[in-house]
Amino acid sequence: MSEQYATDVNLRARIDLHQRFSTATQDWHRWLFDRVALPAGSRVLEAGCGPAEFWKRNLDRLDPSWQLTLSDRSPGMIDVARAVLGDRADYVVADIEDLPFDGETFDVVMAHHMLYHVPDRPRAFAEIRRVLVSGGVFHAATNGDGHLQEMGELSAGWWPFARHVDAFGLESGPPQLEPFFADVRVERCVDDLEITEVEPVLAYLRSSERYDGRELEDERAAVEAAIARDGVFFVRKSGGLISCRKP
Repeated sequence: MSEQYATDVNLRARIDLHQRFSTATQDWHRWLFDRVALPAGSRVLEAGCGPAEFWKRNLDRLDPSWQLTLSDRSPGMIDVARAVLGDRADYVVADIEDLPFDGETFDVVMAHHMLYHVPDRPRAFAEIRRVLVSGGVFHAATNGDGHLQEMGELSAGWWPFARHVDAFGLESGPPQLEPFFADVRVERCVDDLEITEVEPVLAYLRSSERYDGRELEDERAAVEAAIARDGVFFVRKSGGLISCRKP
């Protein structure tokens, strides 16, 4: 996993597919920004910030009164995030299971599309709760049942997409959070993919840690056939946001 996210190359292939072929009327990161609702003066931690795509897509909406801290296990991701936000944020190489911050440091903590990678989620939730102020809010974007089902079928099981949803998804996540937080709620984003080119799909598949160097000829043929038949290779999405607060 550390090699998979040493840089943003693999993640970028996935981001690009979603951004280019989404059917949503609003950019995903703009949708997400509207729902995290950061008050003026907020002290904000994003754990597992990756290449700071959330902030990059909302640069025009940043409030200078916010105190932003971006953390990630990967120094390479931190370098990319710093290139996006510069001196608008502080940056820390850190593991969400062992956050290097004092208790009650942040008003808001976010961890988007990363908790399904965390080996010990209860420990991570305890750490998030510890660094939040009383009444502070935790936001975690993730995926739900059926997300990218057609991509899973395309890869014939060698990339089991459902494992992330099973680990921490819109359905499986709330019961895991309830022992640590109050007012756990889920909001879903309406979106799908209508893909009109083959190569972005193959680039997405190659970005997986499960990819073993195979030629992907069967996958190419299946996507080409779908586009020839239907005009698009359709992929359903199920994404959204889980929010809760520290009592």
